[in-house]
Amino acid sequence: MRYVGLDIGDGESAVALLEENSIIEPVIQPIDGYSSVVSIVGMSGTEVRVGEKALLDRKVAHLRSRFKSRYLTSADAEKDIERFAYGLKRQLETEQPGFFGRDTYVTVGCPAGWKPADRERYAEVMRKAGFDQVHIVSESRAAFFYARYAHELNISPEMLSQTTLIIDIGSSTTDFAYIINGRESDIGTFGDVSLGGGLIEACMLRKAVRRSPEREQIEAVFEESVSWKNRCELTARRLKEQYFLSEDKWQATPCVATETIYYDEPVRLRFELNESIMRDIISTPLDELSGVTFQECLSDLLRHAGNATRENPPKLLILTGGASRMGFFREACAREFPQAQIVVCPEPEYSIAKGLAYAGRVDKQLEDFYSEIEAYFHGEEIGRLVASSLDWLTVPMASVLSGRIVNDVVLDALEQWKNGDIRTIEEMDRPIIEGASQLLTNLDAIEELKPVVNDWCRRLFLKLQPDIDEICRAHSIDRSSMSLSAVHSLASPDRMNIMLENRFFSTLTYVVTASLSAALCGGGSIALLAEGPIGWLAGAVIGLAVGFLGKKAVDGAVRRADMPGLARKLTAAGLRKSLGSARQRRTIEEELMRTMQKPEFVRQLTGDVTSSLEAQIVAMARSVEMPIVQ
Repeated sequence: MRYVGLDIGDGESAVALLEENSIIEPVIQPIDGYSSVVSIVGMSGTEVRVGEKALLDRKVAHLRSRFKSRYLTSADAEKDIERFAYGLKRQLETEQPGFFGRDTYVTVGCPAGWKPADRERYAEVMRKAGFDQVHIVSESRAAFFYARYAHELNISPEMLSQTTLIIDIGSSTTDFAYIINGRESDIGTFGDVSLGGGLIEACMLRKAVRRSPEREQIEAVFEESVSWKNRCELTARRLKEQYFLSEDKWQATPCVATETIYYDEPVRLRFELNESIMRDIISTPLDELSGVTFQECLSDLLRHAGNATRENPPKLLILTGGASRMGFFREACAREFPQAQIVVCPEPEYSIAKGLAYAGRVDKQLEDFYSEIEAYFHGEEIGRLVASSLDWLTVPMASVLSGRIVNDVVLDALEQWKNGDIRTIEEMDRPIIEGASQLLTNLDAIEELKPVVNDWCRRLFLKLQPDIDEICRAHSIDRSSMSLSAVHSLASPDRMNIMLENRFFSTLTYVVTASLSAALCGGGSIALLAEGPIGWLAGAVIGLAVGFLGKKAVDGAVRRADMPGLARKLTAAGLRKSLGSARQRRTIEEELMRTMQKPEFVRQLTGDVTSSLEAQIVAMARSVEMPIVQ
């Protein structure tokens, strides 16, 4: 498998390639001889042109730039992005035939502030551009993986284990990744995401035009030719990059660039930068920021990030993205986070593309891991392991339930019969069945069951854990993140609704009611009249009647008999003693066990437990993140 990281920036774009088992960094792919391509697209007839080819070819029409920053607000931007991605793909395939083969996994970056619907729409745009197997990842998350895996940062494992804040400032957006205990925190983006180096370039161009003696002529050209405006803005960008590569060099002498505009007649546009000019640019109110200056917006953004991380301030600050070269940006970060060590990526223009390639490899491993976990729970082995563990649950559960059913259900029904609230023995069947069903609706309330269920879970998990560990090893997943014994939602002293969910309750209720019908109801209660001193006479009379009338007739008569109050009270004492006896409890317990051991019940219960366990383990697997420190 080959993993391609595609960083489509608002100003420039880059592509990185990471081979499956490569131990080296992702490799930035040359496009038309350059490590990055200007994010500009146009049409030459029916052919799509991107980058410098689109910018310099006078036959190119419908030239478009800054489309990514317009994606959420302009319907036209979608088509521009699709054309650019298509043209970029074709350019790579022309220079490297077969570059996007069947075993290529493409990861495309997006701002962290984009919502799931925006990302899915973006993925569809990429599919229309010809990227079949495409994955959308936030640029801050890509920076997270770049920080974890890139050796060129030269950050020690000890330092990476500290709380870390990654700030990715690009051409159009600023994203944050906050890392605690080696894992990315879901804090997301702070403040105004539309803050990037592209605003400085646009301001440089406006100031250069205003200073030019040919201002009106240049403005007229820009009105008629988007191509020339884009080209001049690119000149401003390259001058800005040159300036920030070595700011000290340009303190005395300004850094200068000139662009000659060939339209009706040649016109020269001059750009210059030094510290004073740059300070003026970042202190100028910008329409794009609703009248706020770049410096003020940056300070607000960093202050927001500081407040969001106040409880656990970052000890390490990693700055990435092309605009991170700006000296005033690094100074602002140092002021807001004075306790943090600051690391600047050596080639910030390419760190997101490389991080996206890393993210693709990690996420593909996780996808394969999810698939194997799900396949495991649909295989035969899991059913065999669960079925072989059921005795650890059903035997002690039958013992506990038989006692609670007698004490909480049957004796209560007997008391109602003694008081005349239930008229006949036959009518006792219904409240006994209903009471037992009600008892099962809240197993958490049966304290004696908690150690039974939790011990069963512990023993079952010990049988399952080696298989789960093997799947983790096969996909480079941290085994501790899939430790069944550490998952409190599966077993805890307070709750035991682990795998005993809806389907299990239905099955268990069926078993208990069937067992009670066999042990007590439907004729079973007649035998109880023959127990105890008071039952001797009744037993003798019943015995004579059976001889004359037959057992079935006598059973029915006794069950339907509405006994006088005195007879109820006398008979109830014997019945209470009989029902509360160890023998009667064993009778119910044996009936429960007989029913629980029937093949159809074992199959049903195995399916119920496996299904519920699968849902919870798969959910746990889906929450697995790749730790930054392993």
